[in-house]
Amino acid sequence: MGITRVVNSKAGSNRSASFSVFAPRIWKIMIAAAYPFLLLATNYFEALERTGSMGAFIADTLMPVTLICYVALIFVLKKRAI
Repeated sequence: MGITRVVNSKAGSNRSASFSVFAPRIWKIMIAAAYPFLLLATNYFEALERTGSMGAFIADTLMPVTLICYVALIFVLKKRAI
């Protein structure tokens, strides 16, 4: 018998899920993985820029969007306690 936290469903069902208190939340894992993700994304977009003018256009357009979405996803998951 371990220490658990019970999470009730917001849909109104009687089922509830219990998770270990010691299990990390998804947003905490994403914060720990942010630096490697940023390095991989930077290397990918730099390589894409070297492919030509179309690759440079795609890389310049998608890199800020990718980084902003990653951070926004962390905030949404933290807000919902997932």
